[in-house]
Amino acid sequence: MRLLVEDIKSSPTRICFTEAVEGLNRILEKGGGADFRVTRPPQAEVTHWRSGVTLFFRGTIEGEVTGQCARCLEMYLFPFTRQFSAALTPPAVTEREKELSPEELEFSFYTGDEIDVSALVQEQILLTLPSRPLCREDCKGLCAQCGTNLNLQPCECRPLRSDSRLSVLVTLHVSPPTTSK
Repeated sequence: MRLLVEDIKSSPTRICFTEAVEGLNRILEKGGGADFRVTRPPQAEVTHWRSGVTLFFRGTIEGEVTGQCARCLEMYLFPFTRQFSAALTPPAVTEREKELSPEELEFSFYTGDEIDVSALVQEQILLTLPSRPLCREDCKGLCAQCGTNLNLQPCECRPLRSDSRLSVLVTLHVSPPTTSK
């Protein structure tokens, strides 16, 4: 979804569109996010308007991805809803304007005569995904010895023997660091 900058008016305008699954999955594969696959096209509802040369976007994205749990390696469904807002402004022109003020740090920049709203939506979807995918917070994971999914059944493995060479470490007592005044 692309918008011409000249078509963005000062009065808010709402657009609704479906984001393509293929593009998002390509981004996930390239970025090392192979733990996730978009399974259903995300729905986006975005309102846009302008104030001078600054463009404002506010919206909601709903969708779902399939993730692979980092503990048990099972696939799970991860539905999401994300609200977002963005302000875009043209980049600074003069040397003096290249240093950003604290207020300007809230803005992103645009160049050219088109805004790729899909890129904004894709960025928000990526920000929604957890950095460590878990099917649930209390996932027990896999047995380190036999690989049994401990969420489904207990395993019959004996506890691992500890390395006798490291047994002396159990006797160490670590004192908290002292602070000097």
